[in-house]
Amino acid sequence: MNRFDYKNILSCARTGFLYWLLNERMIILLCICIFNYTCAVDPILENAKLMGEPINIMEPFIAMLNSGMILLIIPLGFITLISDFPRIDSSTIFYIFRIGKKNWLYGQFLQMFMMIIFYIFVIFLTSVTGSITNSFWGSEWSLVATNFSVEFPEQKGNLGVLLLPENLYHQMALSEALIKSLLFVLAYLFFLGILLLAFTIAKKKSAGIIICGLIITLGCVLCSIHTKLMWLFPMAHSVVWLHYTEFTRKPVFPIIYSVIYFAVGIIVTIIFCRIWLKRFDYDTISQEVQS
Repeated sequence: MNRFDYKNILSCARTGFLYWLLNERMIILLCICIFNYTCAVDPILENAKLMGEPINIMEPFIAMLNSGMILLIIPLGFITLISDFPRIDSSTIFYIFRIGKKNWLYGQFLQMFMMIIFYIFVIFLTSVTGSITNSFWGSEWSLVATNFSVEFPEQKGNLGVLLLPENLYHQMALSEALIKSLLFVLAYLFFLGILLLAFTIAKKKSAGIIICGLIITLGCVLCSIHTKLMWLFPMAHSVVWLHYTEFTRKPVFPIIYSVIYFAVGIIVTIIFCRIWLKRFDYDTISQEVQS
């Protein structure tokens, strides 16, 4: 029963995802979307209104994925939403025994990916629907992003300007900023998710939640003071503009190193999942993961 079975893996992931989707904790996602709109979409739209120009419809979403404040809320909110992942009760134990430990583990990886995609997609919809009345579709940065602080120098420090720093639009095209920002945030959330999974398998779920929270919080604090220690935490690697200076394309921290950072972190955590899975105790795991 331990052979690779994609049907069992898909069924396991789908069942867990639907259970998560119908959980009452989903109200937290609504609160996150409201917060994101207030702190990212609205300030940029206010600048657009003042300037009399539309924004690129992707700019608020890019701003969300590069804001230190919002990148504290997004991962903390996600960890809160998945705090009971993976769900293990008496019926789950029999299910794991039936499909095999490895298929169950692969199912958890797939479920984690599905949850992250849904989570980020809802955040994306918030930014798009919130800015659709004063925006355009295109591959270029808007004049609001690139010229607002020039035309309104007295407003240079307002939130709408700070959300789209010069390190973004001077260093890369909008499409590049969007793709890199999205992929790094997805990697950040996936790393946190499988880290929580690893601690759950090791029967230390409470410790896993605390450690994930510390990783997010310390990463945010260190990024806010721009110390080199921030590169020890995944948040700095997920913020694209931190990798570059404002005007020259000379990198502050080569972006390929961030790719390696996430790849190594995810692979090592998956290896620990596999190792601890071998010690998975059917008789005691359902009680201990709830402690």
